[in-house]
Amino acid sequence: MIVFKKLTFANILSVGNQPVSIDLDTFKTTLVHGTNGSGKSTILDALCYALFGKSFRGVNLGQLLNTQNKKGLLVECEFIIGKNSYLVRRGMKPKVFEIYKNTELLDNTAADKDHQAHLENNILKLSYKSFTQIVILGSSNFVPFMQLNSAGRRECVEDFLDIKVFSTMSIMAKERLRGLKEQLRALESDIDAHEFKVQVQEDKVKDITQRDDKEVEELQSKIKELTQQLVKAEKNLGESLEREEFIVKEMNSLGEDKLKEKAKQLNIVITKMNTQIERLQKNKVFYEDNTSCHTCGQDIAEDVRDQHITEANDKLVELDAASIKAVEMLIKEQSSLGLVEDHKKRLTQYKQESYEVQTDIKYCNKGILEAEKKIRSIQSDTTSLDKEEGILLEMQREVYELKDKKRQLVEDISNHDIVNGLLKDSGIKTHIVRKYLPAMNKAIRYYLSELDLPLHFQLDSEFNEQVSSPLHQDFSYQSFSEGQKGRIDLSLMFTWREIGRLKNSVSTNILFLDEVFSSSLDEVGKDCLLTLLRYKLPDNQRVVVVDHNLSESFKDKFDNAVEVTRTSGFSRYN
Repeated sequence: MIVFKKLTFANILSVGNQPVSIDLDTFKTTLVHGTNGSGKSTILDALCYALFGKSFRGVNLGQLLNTQNKKGLLVECEFIIGKNSYLVRRGMKPKVFEIYKNTELLDNTAADKDHQAHLENNILKLSYKSFTQIVILGSSNFVPFMQLNSAGRRECVEDFLDIKVFSTMSIMAKERLRGLKEQLRALESDIDAHEFKVQVQEDKVKDITQRDDKEVEELQSKIKELTQQLVKAEKNLGESLEREEFIVKEMNSLGEDKLKEKAKQLNIVITKMNTQIERLQKNKVFYEDNTSCHTCGQDIAEDVRDQHITEANDKLVELDAASIKAVEMLIKEQSSLGLVEDHKKRLTQYKQESYEVQTDIKYCNKGILEAEKKIRSIQSDTTSLDKEEGILLEMQREVYELKDKKRQLVEDISNHDIVNGLLKDSGIKTHIVRKYLPAMNKAIRYYLSELDLPLHFQLDSEFNEQVSSPLHQDFSYQSFSEGQKGRIDLSLMFTWREIGRLKNSVSTNILFLDEVFSSSLDEVGKDCLLTLLRYKLPDNQRVVVVDHNLSESFKDKFDNAVEVTRTSGFSRYN
């Protein structure tokens, strides 16, 4: 329970430098009264500003500052919760926001927003909307419970029943679920990327394996082809060597050196015979053409001339026959030498062919050896394949881990879906609300009866009203007069305070009624309300009525009265 002790404020609205202190716990009923515009409702703005950093009447924060002094706005609110006493100080120019617990200043290094959240969630455990529903009932900028939208009504009731934690949990669960789903989407994207990498790696391993197999197959095919070429080349080499051997034998049988020597000798003989023939022909011509010796001048006998001519002719015949025979023999020898030259050419050709075949054989043998070596290297060296298969296994392991993580994440999401379902407005909270609905409706009817409005007014689990009475068939809240609405609003306020007291969640010792008596209540309603405030509320409850009624008879009905006057533009609380 929050027990408000004192409210002190200065330089707020029409209140000046002189601080105003209002005792909130000494008197059961207190009347704050004054003429219109005197500044009596400033107490409500000061209280809301101290606790929530906003005004009750919707005044802009900058306009809360006293327009004459323009600085030094400071509000202090003292209250007790359990065994702990608190002091909240808030102000402008200079800016102040301090919370003291048992005279010790709480850490205020956080942002004002976070500091305010700590005050509302951990200390007061009240939102501004709920605070105005159970602490202040006013005619200015106050939205009665029945005029709130469904979300606003639910928020207030959750505060009263101390089940707002479920809404907070629901928000957290939704955020967590959203985060999990985002993680799932990111994880699925990651899995897709990893699976693509695995597929690429599998293709790479397959390519390496196929490439090795293909290369081995190509090498084996090459070995086969080279082997066939080798066999053919060796066969050709054998044939070529046989031909060479045959030619060599032929050449040896011809005896080139002997042929050359014989041809040489024949050339010499032929030359000598041609020389003799030439000399004989000269002698013959001499004896035929001359009758005397041209050297000595003596005559040559006819018989001598005939003898010499006959001898020359005989010798020429003999030499011509010998020469012809020698030439024939030379031609034969030259023919044999020509055959030897032909054999030589053929031998050279065969040797060239043998060389080329031997080169082919060397090429084939070298190619076969290199191919066999490459095959052994491919079959024995699996380093590259082992490495890529190792990378593939690691990738597959990562995909497995990601999928396992996804499975766990999907399970978490399913669990959070269940939790979200339980934390929805239609879940746990609805069951709790339904549990308290009978007590709420009973309290509402009790307070309506106390305020002289006997009707069967109750709320359903969605906090919509249901009205039934002989005079009010098919009525709703909006169907009632302003005075009846005022009674309903008061009944709801007292009900929420009662529920808060039962739950010990948002209960407080203070109740502010701003211009309630001067608004829509008739005299009977005012009397009923005064009776309720003075005699039927628990002894620890304190009521502060803010009103412009200045009659002494009205003032006498309160345990304490504070009159507010306006002097020289400043409000004075007496």
